[in-house]
Amino acid sequence: MAAKDTSNVIKHNNLPKINVGMVIFVIISLYIVFSVYSYIKRDQIRYYEVLEGSIVRQEQYSGVALREEEAVDAVSSGYIHYYIQDGKRVAVGSAVYTVDETGSLESYLKEHPELTQELSSEQVADIRYKLSDFSQSFKNINYSDLYNTKISLDAATLEYSSISSTQDLDSVLSQLGINYSRISADKAGVVSYSIDGYENLTPDAVTEDMFLMNGYKMNITKPGDLVEGGVPVYKLITSSNWSIIFPLDDEIKEKYQNMHKVKVHFTDKDLYTNAVLDVYTASDGHEYGQLSLNELMEEFCDERFIRFEIVTSDRRGLKIPLSSITGKDFFIVPRDFMVTNEDGTTGFNRQTISADGTGTNVEFVESDIYRLDQQYCYITIPEKTDTNDLKLNDFIVRPGVQGSQNADVSNTYHVGPVKTLQGVYNINRGFCVFRQIIPIEQNNEYAIVEKNTDYGISVYDHIVMDASLVYEGQLIYQ
Repeated sequence: MAAKDTSNVIKHNNLPKINVGMVIFVIISLYIVFSVYSYIKRDQIRYYEVLEGSIVRQEQYSGVALREEEAVDAVSSGYIHYYIQDGKRVAVGSAVYTVDETGSLESYLKEHPELTQELSSEQVADIRYKLSDFSQSFKNINYSDLYNTKISLDAATLEYSSISSTQDLDSVLSQLGINYSRISADKAGVVSYSIDGYENLTPDAVTEDMFLMNGYKMNITKPGDLVEGGVPVYKLITSSNWSIIFPLDDEIKEKYQNMHKVKVHFTDKDLYTNAVLDVYTASDGHEYGQLSLNELMEEFCDERFIRFEIVTSDRRGLKIPLSSITGKDFFIVPRDFMVTNEDGTTGFNRQTISADGTGTNVEFVESDIYRLDQQYCYITIPEKTDTNDLKLNDFIVRPGVQGSQNADVSNTYHVGPVKTLQGVYNINRGFCVFRQIIPIEQNNEYAIVEKNTDYGISVYDHIVMDASLVYEGQLIYQ
């Protein structure tokens, strides 16, 4: 059998064809993925808008409240009912409470509950707020707060549940033949139904054991309670002037030794007031601070132990993050070497070598003076060596000195010493510009800096949040 002629057979290349479009698509996809990944991983440059603010430093204490107050005893035994709400002022001769010795009035009131005030929606909301505030701030270490909150709630319900429409009640009871004793106030003042036995306490009698509150008890007589004659049923506060005594240690004493007027913040009620601070030694030999106040007495008339803060610093200015603060070096040149021309330009007289090398000349170098203080001019250090600006190792002479004849050591200055100024990077114009700041206060996160400083920042300026991520002149896209 004859062999087949395969000379005319064409062999096909089985290698896969390259799709150029697919290659381009893959490259673009990889570039996009890489760009997105790089963007996510790199440090983000964020900006901060400068606003006015303050940093308040406060020291927290707990003290015992002293007032011009006296406990008033019940004139006889019986069921008691009040005409005056807790914390309200009463005039001389005004009725404060009634005592029903037989219980007839008590029985009548129970049969006619409409004679006592019902709690309004605002009063219920106030009690709920007190409970909510207590539940959010309570800590086991401050277990005494539980007792104080109970006292506060008792005082609030007492205030909201006094007998209403007294004249109508008197008329009805008179017709029914129900007799009771109405007791009036002998003095004018603020009525409080919280009695704790400290009504006559004086600053000299305060002891350190009192602040432990061991065995401390405050009694509140409620409407309808059966009281015995001769037992205190309310107290009368006769002056708006009161004081708070708190213990001092050596460190606190030294801090407040020279402070006489202070600002006080009552944290529980978020109230501020001014007070006079005095340091004294009590009869137990320990030193105490005494805050003398003339307002807010009614707000705390039913409290004996009060938490408060003394404001030690309240500085206002421009508030910026600490992370925005950086430093920049400047040449410092004594002010008396500065030259101001008639056209208002400022600069320095630089000493140069004459053309023949046998002497020196003086040339004026206009300079951008970044800052002036009482002693120095601050000049930007040039980045390039071929500039005509004042550079390292230049010599300048005092104004009025020409050539070398008077250029002795006292009249020349060698440019070289530098000083670092604190500042931030301003990006209002789209690139980083160093602006100096003068901090006046700071905490762990923010600093308060002076306003209206030369070459400084202003309200609503945009600054870099983290100065370590940028450099001066860097373009920033906001």
